[in-house]
Amino acid sequence: MENNRKSLSYNSIITGLMTAAYAVIMGLLYAYYYDLNDDVLMKDILSGVFTGSPEGHNIQMLYPISFVISLLYRVYGKTDCYGLYLILCQYISLFIVSSFSSGVIAEAVLMRLKKKSFKGKELLVRIASALIVFIVITALVPGHLLIVQYTFTVAMLCAAAAVLIFEKRDAAAVVLIILAFMTRSEMTLLMLPFVFLVIFYRLIDERRIKRELTVAAFILAGLLASEGLHFVGYSSPEWKEFTSFFNSRTDIYDFYQIPDYEENKEFYDSIDLKKSEYELLVNYNFGLDDAIDAGKMAQIAAYSKSIWQGEGLVAGIKRALPLYLYRLRAVGTPQSYEYPMTDAPWNIFVGLMYLTALVIMLVSYADEKNLGLRIWNSVWKLILLFAGRSLLWMYIMVRGRDPIRITHSLYFIELTLLTLIAGERLLHLVEKAAVKSNEKEDYPYIPAHAFSGFCLVLVVAACAVYIPVQLFVLRAECDGRGEYNKAYEELDKYFKNNSDKLYLIDVYTSVSYEDNGYTYSQKMLTNVDNSLSNCVMMGGWASKSPAEKDKLHNLGYDESMEDIALGDNVFVVTDKDMDMVWLKNYYLDKEKSVAVTREDDVAGEFVIWKVKPAE
Repeated sequence: MENNRKSLSYNSIITGLMTAAYAVIMGLLYAYYYDLNDDVLMKDILSGVFTGSPEGHNIQMLYPISFVISLLYRVYGKTDCYGLYLILCQYISLFIVSSFSSGVIAEAVLMRLKKKSFKGKELLVRIASALIVFIVITALVPGHLLIVQYTFTVAMLCAAAAVLIFEKRDAAAVVLIILAFMTRSEMTLLMLPFVFLVIFYRLIDERRIKRELTVAAFILAGLLASEGLHFVGYSSPEWKEFTSFFNSRTDIYDFYQIPDYEENKEFYDSIDLKKSEYELLVNYNFGLDDAIDAGKMAQIAAYSKSIWQGEGLVAGIKRALPLYLYRLRAVGTPQSYEYPMTDAPWNIFVGLMYLTALVIMLVSYADEKNLGLRIWNSVWKLILLFAGRSLLWMYIMVRGRDPIRITHSLYFIELTLLTLIAGERLLHLVEKAAVKSNEKEDYPYIPAHAFSGFCLVLVVAACAVYIPVQLFVLRAECDGRGEYNKAYEELDKYFKNNSDKLYLIDVYTSVSYEDNGYTYSQKMLTNVDNSLSNCVMMGGWASKSPAEKDKLHNLGYDESMEDIALGDNVFVVTDKDMDMVWLKNYYLDKEKSVAVTREDDVAGEFVIWKVKPAE
């Protein structure tokens, strides 16, 4: 028992130090970025940049965790608390997963070296094992660790929870799952089948029904409690109305699309929505128009759904299945961080792990006399895992929702489960081999050793190919984001230098100013300024929220955005190529004739417009 504790301590300390060093070194060599402008807006709401004081209603996250992070901002107002939260979640999860993986490798090697004694044997083996794990990590996930998006962070939390359940640290696993659910509920629900599969594996292996049901019950209770607290947090009439608006907006923009105006003019006339207001829906600047409220957005969403010509489930499966099979076997090298998307090297390592786990399982059940039973014992866990992953992959592909932040998340947790399956049987196999005393008894395990060497060669080869590629892509991505963001940094500086004015920015301009593969993001942890911003988007997912109303009120504006835009110290911001006819038409339909004049240019990319009543 004392030796086991010593081994665990060695493993935890070594892996923990390597994880911390990896986080620091990668941050120094590159930079931590929020992946999307959505992530930046979430941070701005939590930190007080949006409303002037930290706000617990983050909209995208469940209320309990948003509230806690907003409290941290109240205490540590000059710190990027949200960024630190995401980074800590990632690296704590990475520590848990890598600690198990390196521990399995180290234990297997140490068992085989049991009769060989040399100074510092255990320390050297454990350091080498941890290095192997972090080499593989560098071949797979450095981009996601540096370009941080809460979707992938949630996947890492769920993968870590799966490891903790396997190690029978159930309470800690439940905490991580609840934390993941509060951070992004939809992604957690996508990951939960993998977590429950580990619980099912444990149930079949150990037959402790009460324990497994208790763990499952605590997980479900935690999720329900989180939803209950979220419901209470958003129970005010204002937030209820906004939630209805937000859900309708999501249905329209993410699933059913905006019905074409000319083809559906009768419908738009029936809800009294003019073409100029329709243009606000198209360019996402619907925040200008108070008439586009929760009720009208719900009508548009319902109509959009009613006329949506979906391909149907069967047709969707027929379309997605060949692509799914192709993605299983496609080998290529990433050309950039996200687009064009590639599954390599994830699918390569997943395929290798399935093969490795299968061979280890077959050899570990070599003593089973019944061939059919031996094969079944070896494959049933892998079959269940592959069937489950296939269903989830088909689900996202049929729906057309498969960006790398989701697909790589699925790969990550699948690799984690394969490591758990293979690791458990590998240790069992090595323990059995260690007690064999003669060559005759040891013969079933000799092929396993040879195969292990073969797998190691493949892993080394894959790492040798993909680590340079991943680091090159990461360098190009960080440099590209840094260069692209310079224009936005100049724009932000312009806003701060004119703090007595209010700037209403076109939504798509706030995302990107040219189509070169980059969008607005923001460095994490550095140059933190959580003071109230004097810039408001004219639409987007936070538009018309009580938080936005608080922001405008704190800036001294209580009227509608339509009227605010005509104020003396209020300006509209767009990219340099945007035509302002849409804005003039909107005011004409409101029986207001306006003049739109070009007041200034910023960074050669943005135009500052003044909108005022025509004389």
